[in-house]
Amino acid sequence: MNIHFINEILLILAVLSTGVVYGTDVFFALIVRKAVKKTDDSSIADLIGWIHLIADKRMPLIGITSIVSSVLFICLNGLTGTPGWLALIAVVSLLGHLAIYLTFAKPINSEMSLAASNKIKLQNIRSLQQKWDSVISIRAILLTIAMISLLISMTIHH
Repeated sequence: MNIHFINEILLILAVLSTGVVYGTDVFFALIVRKAVKKTDDSSIADLIGWIHLIADKRMPLIGITSIVSSVLFICLNGLTGTPGWLALIAVVSLLGHLAIYLTFAKPINSEMSLAASNKIKLQNIRSLQQKWDSVISIRAILLTIAMISLLISMTIHH
């Protein structure tokens, strides 16, 4: 199999999988965060709790795919050219996003998910959501950097 073809497949996988996470976080940063501020506590607890429960089961494979495909591209191409360096910037951004997710969002997601699935009303739901919201813009920015880096890498890698 041609190395150029493998590189193209890796970059396509990286862009598509990063794009799913990017689109999700940007949507939450621009729309859901604002909508949640206008809803009552029980709506936040129920809907957002269920969203996190489902997303935390489905999104890890997508996020892992973005990181692994980007790392494999670097492994095959090294850092001798611009595409490799751009892929490295994407990986660093993706890992930064993952660290923020695991440190801030995941514990909140788990608490909200458990409450929603057990039909428990959290008394601190609004403060949990505000803490979660406090990092979503940073996550979206890191994903924007990753997307731009991967798209440019894909465009100039020929």
